[in-house]
Amino acid sequence: EMIRMLSLPRATDNFASVLSKQVDLRIEGKNLSRFHDNFTYQKKSLMKAFMSTNIPSSAVLFPQPVEEWVSRDVLVEEYVDNADPIAKYLHDDSPEGMKVRKELAGPLLRSYLKMVFLDNFTHCDLHAGNVLIKRAPTDSNKKGKDSQTIVFLDAGLAISLSPNDRRNLVDLFRAVILNEGEEAGRLMVERARYERCSQVEGGVEAFSKGVGQLVSEFHANRKKGLTLGAVRIGSLLGRVLDLCRVHQVEIDPAMANIVISTLVLEGLGRSLASDLNLLDFALPFVLRAGKV
Repeated sequence: EMIRMLSLPRATDNFASVLSKQVDLRIEGKNLSRFHDNFTYQKKSLMKAFMSTNIPSSAVLFPQPVEEWVSRDVLVEEYVDNADPIAKYLHDDSPEGMKVRKELAGPLLRSYLKMVFLDNFTHCDLHAGNVLIKRAPTDSNKKGKDSQTIVFLDAGLAISLSPNDRRNLVDLFRAVILNEGEEAGRLMVERARYERCSQVEGGVEAFSKGVGQLVSEFHANRKKGLTLGAVRIGSLLGRVLDLCRVHQVEIDPAMANIVISTLVLEGLGRSLASDLNLLDFALPFVLRAGKV
């Protein structure tokens, strides 16, 4: 029963899929094109869908592959000039540097939340080495000051959640917002492809109560403000997965990739501006709308 609950065949298939996608550069090329489409809103269909969100397509950039130079072993992409690694900004503690860091943290977090909640196509390798900042010269910017565009690299590892796990993730975030963790826990058990929780007396209640306690603990931080410095949403998701292990509630292995990616991206956002309110960013996306 334990082996069955671990879903080793699915985990193995997921791991094999991740590895194969990393060594076939044609897949990374297709991912770059898909990300580019997801963050480009000039198209009429996308403009209509996102008209009310006012998402500027200039906030995020994915280098595009040169189609004639893409094969399994070779991937040539467009060159992004005037760009520096985001790590360059992490150590600038001057007043102007802190201002720029805060300006970067917003679109960085919104971009990730859009990938997870709106697109269901998430870049799962967003460490600092895969993020560049492209600055527009002052004289070409109508506002009279430098503007920044976030450039995401290395899109070989991208994940889409199953409809079931996507609903669970959205419900968990809603539970954090509304402090309804126990209800989210019950829904996770009901939707699981395999679980032993309901076969143990009081098992569903114990699992649901565990999720409720985690969410209440997280929710209590509102007294301090739900800033990146005060809360750890990636840690919360990891603890929920640990509850799933203890109570034997199966989760798609792809969900673990989202959790790890959230931990990495959240840490990068915290390094940029720890005083940003996480709830302010997450709420529009959990409710199926948002703005980059």
